[in-house]
Amino acid sequence: MSTRRTTTLVTGASVGLGLAIARRLLEKTDDHLILTARESSLGRFADEGITEGPRVWLRPLDITDDAQRTERVREIEDELGGLDALVNNAGITYRSVIEHVTDDERRHQMEVNYQGPMGLSRLAMAGMRRRRRGRIVQVSSAGGLMAMPTMGVYAASKFALEAATEAM
Repeated sequence: MSTRRTTTLVTGASVGLGLAIARRLLEKTDDHLILTARESSLGRFADEGITEGPRVWLRPLDITDDAQRTERVREIEDELGGLDALVNNAGITYRSVIEHVTDDERRHQMEVNYQGPMGLSRLAMAGMRRRRRGRIVQVSSAGGLMAMPTMGVYAASKFALEAATEAM
């Protein structure tokens, strides 16, 4: 039986639901936690009383940056023996009717809410499959099941995440 501590990565962990998830994991598990946020948001952890230590790593992660996703997973594989659980929580919302959303906003919405989480899932799954264990939690919303007039681009990104996750 392995004595290795379970390793969990949470994206978008410095605010909102991600912060609530991080607090719950800190409270209820002895997992090694890798809590991530954009570089500009890392200071929020200290503001919330969360500091780095032997059990907690605070790491920058722009979910849309393939190099950063790869670096995070590689660091976890090299230093901790692999990732046991991934919580893909990072996300954004552009709230507007379809005709008012710019091409850049539409692309960014998909990069953050779909392409980034799926890219990170793909990287995490390689080690999980090798070790024959692991969990991936995709944080979605009702927007992934039904669309509203001012949430079309958001709903599209969450529908895509739901479908790809179902296929996994």
